[in-house]
Amino acid sequence: MFTAILNRFSDWVTGSWLNLAIAGHDWVVPALQTIHILSVAVALSGVLLINLRVIGWAERTQPVRAVLDRFLWPVTFAVLVLLLTGILQIIGEPNRAIFRAIFWWKMGLLVAALALTWSQRPVFAGDDGAQAIVARPASKLVALVALLAWIAVVVAGRWIAYADPWPGAPS
Repeated sequence: MFTAILNRFSDWVTGSWLNLAIAGHDWVVPALQTIHILSVAVALSGVLLINLRVIGWAERTQPVRAVLDRFLWPVTFAVLVLLLTGILQIIGEPNRAIFRAIFWWKMGLLVAALALTWSQRPVFAGDDGAQAIVARPASKLVALVALLAWIAVVVAGRWIAYADPWPGAPS
């Protein structure tokens, strides 16, 4: 049933004016991929610094809240750019990703990674959190799991290009 829904979606997108505009110009998809990859670099740099700070492996003299305030918004902006460029890439080549299980794993992992990363903000929002230099063990564990989730997102994103579509998917 899911494949049938995706088939209808793919057929609808393939005939759209935006698909024709993206697929009809050889430079658009590589440009979108370049912006996507650069946004991955921004997001991962911020996420790495945030989570390494929470764990206590970087920026040890800075309060955790200060590091969160400095890097969480650039990460959020980069993720929004990733969302936009990802949607445009799917519109340009709808069958390339959406019929691969690893794409859906990537989306689920991305939601988890974002939730774990953003969950640190309320933990360090209070008066004592604003000055916290050493995070609690639970926050460190969340940060470690978040880092692993972000790494899994990147691996899954690269894997999409090499994964076979599932049975019944259009070619």
